[in-house]
Amino acid sequence: MNRTFACVLVFLLFAGISGCTGQGKSFVPSIPGYDASLRKTVVLDKELLEISGMFWLENGSIAAINDEDGKVFIVDPEDGDYHTRKFGRKRDYEDIVQLDTFYFVLESNGNIHRVPMNVKKVEEEFEFPRSKRIEFESLYIDTSKQLILVSKEQRESKKGVLAYRFDPVTLTYSDTPVYSIRMKEIKTKLKNNNADFKPSAAAIHPLKQTLFIVASVGKAILETTLDGKVLNAYQLNPDQFPQPEGITFAPNGDMYISNEGVDGKATILKFPYKDPVKKQ
Repeated sequence: MNRTFACVLVFLLFAGISGCTGQGKSFVPSIPGYDASLRKTVVLDKELLEISGMFWLENGSIAAINDEDGKVFIVDPEDGDYHTRKFGRKRDYEDIVQLDTFYFVLESNGNIHRVPMNVKKVEEEFEFPRSKRIEFESLYIDTSKQLILVSKEQRESKKGVLAYRFDPVTLTYSDTPVYSIRMKEIKTKLKNNNADFKPSAAAIHPLKQTLFIVASVGKAILETTLDGKVLNAYQLNPDQFPQPEGITFAPNGDMYISNEGVDGKATILKFPYKDPVKKQ
């Protein structure tokens, strides 16, 4: 299957059901538990035009990071209202998580900034020890409360996607990847030998205990085990996901995906979760 045919195939999958309005299917195939017709779209303020990462907070808000500003944005997922907390200078920030009394903010070079939640304009930076041949956009917390960095692009090996660990207690990185995902496996699941997949966000589903990895380049979602074995792959409707750069889950499984504002407006899409196995 050549690249041109693959692009035509993706178009045909969504043609007639999305159109210019962005209506219709959000995922192909559909993700079990998520009815796309129930999705809600929140348009964000222009200050969040380059939203590049999200994390669900216990109070029902979402912590978000902008691609360049050294600010943590606390966003109301229902209406997009927000307030900010300044912590540092402009960098290429990509993702954010919160653990205990700190935010941890990921830079594209793998450096992590530890930011106290209740103190303004304070941060500690921890440098990624590997060579600068790896670019990161995804950070999530695993079940043992370790921070996992997922590569977007890397020239370290031929293994495709690499994941490294950052210990928030010892404040150190793993020397080697904790898991890897081969591109061959991704292409097989997407049923496209020319598929591209460059991760832009990742989060663990709180009920299924599987990892969801979003790729803006490639317009797809992988669902994997917690050690990186690919279970399922879903293509994203490009009308609804022009540049998906963030993903997070509410405790009940509701899924939130953010888009940078390539068309002049950034958005957060909410997909309510309904357990497909549990009787209602």
